[in-house]
Amino acid sequence: MRFQLLESGKPLIQRSGDFLLVYELGSSIIFENLREIPKYPIIVGKYIYEGQIFDVAKFQDFTERAELGPVRIYDWDFLEEIEAERYGKFWEYYARLELYLRGKTQLVLEKPISERVNIENFGKLYTEAFKYLTYDPSDEIALEKIFKDFLIKIDAFLEKPLNFPLKETPYKPYISVIIPVRNREKFIGKAIESLLENDFEDWECVVVDNASDDNTANIVEKFSRSDKRIKLVRVKNKSLSACLNEGIRRSRGWIVCQLDSDDFYSKDALRTVFEYHREYPVALAISYYDVVDEEGKSLNFPTVKHLEFSINNILRVEGAGALRSYKREALERVGGFDEENFPDFGEDYDLVLKITEIFQVGRIHKVLYYYRRHPQSTDAQKPLLYKKFIKNSARKSAFLRRRIINFSKRSALK
Repeated sequence: MRFQLLESGKPLIQRSGDFLLVYELGSSIIFENLREIPKYPIIVGKYIYEGQIFDVAKFQDFTERAELGPVRIYDWDFLEEIEAERYGKFWEYYARLELYLRGKTQLVLEKPISERVNIENFGKLYTEAFKYLTYDPSDEIALEKIFKDFLIKIDAFLEKPLNFPLKETPYKPYISVIIPVRNREKFIGKAIESLLENDFEDWECVVVDNASDDNTANIVEKFSRSDKRIKLVRVKNKSLSACLNEGIRRSRGWIVCQLDSDDFYSKDALRTVFEYHREYPVALAISYYDVVDEEGKSLNFPTVKHLEFSINNILRVEGAGALRSYKREALERVGGFDEENFPDFGEDYDLVLKITEIFQVGRIHKVLYYYRRHPQSTDAQKPLLYKKFIKNSARKSAFLRRRIINFSKRSALK
């Protein structure tokens, strides 16, 4: 067996062997028995970093950001068969999607095959999961094209949503803000204060406290005693999705907004959301957000705009943005958050996917939300592979729904 080497992110080279071994800079190959490599389209393996062994994804990851380790091995016969060279520096992404079309996934070897010497760009916006936020426009267009072609091949591409009509008559209270919380005594006060600082008054806030054992509930109660728009709901040992649904059931607003207990709104968020929903017949409106540190101070991150958002590309990226504001009617028609399949992570992503398939979604081109990055955040506490698996489970569910939608549309035309 003959192996060729290629640095990750480079276009394919001319073949002169049986396998192509792709490596990332700052990594080394430690697997000695390369001749024992089986003939398989894409082979990956665990890797070592700072003395620890790290797993790689054994599941199908439909994004270009799959966690496959710093070394990947490709069968040249497979690459030539699918004409992977046509896709420039993104040939790896195309090859993996082509493998998925055959009902397969990457083969993961049991023993570590590489060692990663250095991992750079630590932090939510600079991990592989959010790398697409920093792409050059031309790269983003190329990746969107590869993914669009894949969706067409699996019959999951939608030209437009089903456009279910919504009752557009506003009623009071205009806005309900739902805050699920557990042990956030340091942050919950700022979250609520950000509502009180708004100049829009017709809102209510339902804080769902999930058995906090610190001072969180007492802080919320103090706000509630001074402002009747703020309500505290106590629950025990419920999932995040269940807490969100409980908050929706306990609220009455025409529009329902999400607010994480460690984040906060801009001072014009509520009025901007109301005016947007009053003007546009959308089921969901999404604004921009900025990233702040643990103390709420601005970080040197670009504003997160998610300009790559579309009805189809949402399936390739990790989210749609924040602040997310829903028409209550739309939430009820899709059944709220999925407590069974997405109890504690990915529940908002799954809901956005469902909404985009059947309703119009709008974009508010303004920063209305501040995401606080800190080590104890829910996102930071979840293992990377777990988060990727959950997000891709949501994508697979969406593929199935979209196939059903397309089949129904074709049947209606007969």
